[in-house]
Amino acid sequence: MVVPIEIERRFRIVDEVALPALGRGSKIIQCYLPKWRIEIRENSLIFEDGVLISNLPNAASNGIQSLIDGGDLTPRIRIKEGRGFVTVKGPTVDGGRIEWEFEVPHAQVLHLAESWRFPTVIKKRYEVLSEEGLVWEIDFFDGDNAGLVLAEIELPNFNFEFKKPHWLGDEVTDDGRYGSGSLAREPWCDLREDV
Repeated sequence: MVVPIEIERRFRIVDEVALPALGRGSKIIQCYLPKWRIEIRENSLIFEDGVLISNLPNAASNGIQSLIDGGDLTPRIRIKEGRGFVTVKGPTVDGGRIEWEFEVPHAQVLHLAESWRFPTVIKKRYEVLSEEGLVWEIDFFDGDNAGLVLAEIELPNFNFEFKKPHWLGDEVTDDGRYGSGSLAREPWCDLREDV
């Protein structure tokens, strides 16, 4: 199994009127679990003694254990249109980061997301096809992040060139404040006065 690397670029959207027709969006709830409560036991990903994912492939089990050992990981639960996802991301290095993501039964993780015990972001996501056949994900944030709109594109490799649509604002890929995990912990309502 190849180690999955996520390569994405992120931009602010400051003029929503300039966006193309967006169609129907998807509500997303993402909560960020404390990394010190995540562990691997017998090829299962465990949180607070509950199994999030069982029967992990060896590469995923070893890869996630490596991130746990290094202490630099971001464990996340995502609920999107009745589907549940568990993701473990590593640190960003040279514009990419390791990302292990697994779909799990919705009911298995819904209680964690709906407990509101963990830093959370709520957003509505729309998808727009890029000229290169990739997908722009446009997120309208809600709650304490209301008013923030971001666009992300995931690239197939580090050297991939893409045309920037006219509706993109400033690139914020390297500004850690705009990552969803950061926005869950330090929301836009606190950040916007500094921007």
